Amino acid sequence: MKTKPIPAIVMLTAGLVLCIMSVIYDYGFSFLVRTLVWVLIGFYILGYIIKIVLDMNMNKLDDEITADDLGFKDGEILEDMDMELVEEAED
Repeated sequence: MKTKPIPAIVMLTAGLVLCIMSVIYDYGFSFLVRTLVWVLIGFYILGYIIKIVLDMNMNKLDDEITADDLGFKDGEILEDMDMELVEEAED
């Protein structure tokens, strides 16, 4: 799973919500700009923490799962569409 864009997605989503709220509640421009800067910084940090947690868990999962855990033996593969077990020919 690619986690690189997660901080940006979280940050921009929070910025969008703040902009929509500013239109609904009629915030002043200077208040909006100051608040937007702090919201973007805060949610970027939050998104980066989420990214770190996901990366640690994905690395842990990648290390733990092996072909034997999935029930495969050496030389066995699954075809894409039929999902039938096929023996690999030995040369």
